[in-house]
Amino acid sequence: VLLLTAALAAAGITVQKGNAADATLTVVWHGGVCANLLLEIAKDWTAMTDIKVEGALVGYGPQWHDKIASEFAAKGSGFDLACWDSQSIGEFAGGGHTVLLNPYIEKSDKLKMTDWSPEMLARYGEYPDASGKIYALPINADAEGMHYRKDLFEDPKEKAGFKEKYGYELELPQTWQQLRDIAEWFTRPPELYGLGMMGGREYDYLTSVTKCLVWSFGGELWNPDTFEIKGYIDSPASIDGLKFYIELMKFCPPGVATWGWDEVNTAFQTGKVAMAHNWFYFFGAMSDPKQNPYADRTGFAILPGAVGRDGMFRREFSMGGQGIGISKYSKNVQAAWDFIEWYEEKPQQQRYGAVCQTGRQDVLDDPQWLNANAFNKLFRVAFKYTNDYWHLPEYAILLDILQEESHNAITGKKTPEKAMADCADRQERVLKKAGYTIKRTPKVDVPDTVCPNPCGKKEIIPIIVQ
Repeated sequence: VLLLTAALAAAGITVQKGNAADATLTVVWHGGVCANLLLEIAKDWTAMTDIKVEGALVGYGPQWHDKIASEFAAKGSGFDLACWDSQSIGEFAGGGHTVLLNPYIEKSDKLKMTDWSPEMLARYGEYPDASGKIYALPINADAEGMHYRKDLFEDPKEKAGFKEKYGYELELPQTWQQLRDIAEWFTRPPELYGLGMMGGREYDYLTSVTKCLVWSFGGELWNPDTFEIKGYIDSPASIDGLKFYIELMKFCPPGVATWGWDEVNTAFQTGKVAMAHNWFYFFGAMSDPKQNPYADRTGFAILPGAVGRDGMFRREFSMGGQGIGISKYSKNVQAAWDFIEWYEEKPQQQRYGAVCQTGRQDVLDDPQWLNANAFNKLFRVAFKYTNDYWHLPEYAILLDILQEESHNAITGKKTPEKAMADCADRQERVLKKAGYTIKRTPKVDVPDTVCPNPCGKKEIIPIIVQ
């Protein structure tokens, strides 16, 4: 211990001693494999410093967000470190609840801004956008992708039958239109369905999927420069994406409108679906025969894109994951930074990256990491195609409105057009009440109908993962 203490002192790490409260860091996160791994790796930190790292782990969804938000609202010191969803950076940093990390990074001789790509830092820790102010570092990078049954896709009889019916080869889909055909082909209720995807009203389950379609069909959630929502989330292109989600529901097991990631995983692990729209976070479990009986027959892929009504092909989908930041109300701010600084170094991130998706660029570029499994190379490419929700303090309110109105559309309570018009109206009222000035821009005419596939105006280029 004395030798470790001397080594840490030489490295500039302060060893804190004192009573139990002073010698403990609490981190709040949603429970799961990545949070458990962080706490396991942190035991090495505790052995060196006598500073314990304990988890305040809760379920994924609103309870996790609300645990952080309520403690910040009370200016409480119930936790020192918090891992929050990327889109919550505006709410928590914008509310003045988190510690600005720039001075710590600039003084550090262990970390530098270039340890992460500018995109990684911007997505998980920067607020306001393009400000250069960093309030969190990537702790769990994530993106949406898909896994599928290789044995079904590679079966000669399935391939022949599919080609006879649809006129092209049964291969990994490059467009959502192709995915729809494949999902239809494999739908043979009640034993097998073509697709599993999230559709639940809770938290961001439904909209994390519908966003992929909205963006790929050429729609948008809003205009971040003018704060307009009307004309964007309710645009013809955005509604095309939402309607296509409703079309895909025909090829999902009953109850998809209530599903979260747990139900998607269970459906795939029990052989109910041929394909699953899912987070890379779960790909490790899907490749583990102890968790997935079909692990040896499971393949992984990047999500497809779509040909929009303007004739352009786009491939764009949701990012996920979290950044880790320090509570402004912590009694152990320096110790919290010392832990982040140590944890974000390459050796610890290599260990973390063996199971979860690190955001550190030199690990993402490491051939050993890239070749460790069947999906790491895919993730590095997939992240380049991701987009996110609004980075605004009002994010949680905007999300709940989008979730509610999107769910109204997929359950038939409203037409997609009515649901998105109501969504735009309600969200703009939130922004106006918060003091934003909405600047109206001229509307651009769009074709009346969706462009046939393919349109020929822009080539559909398959992703080649190297």
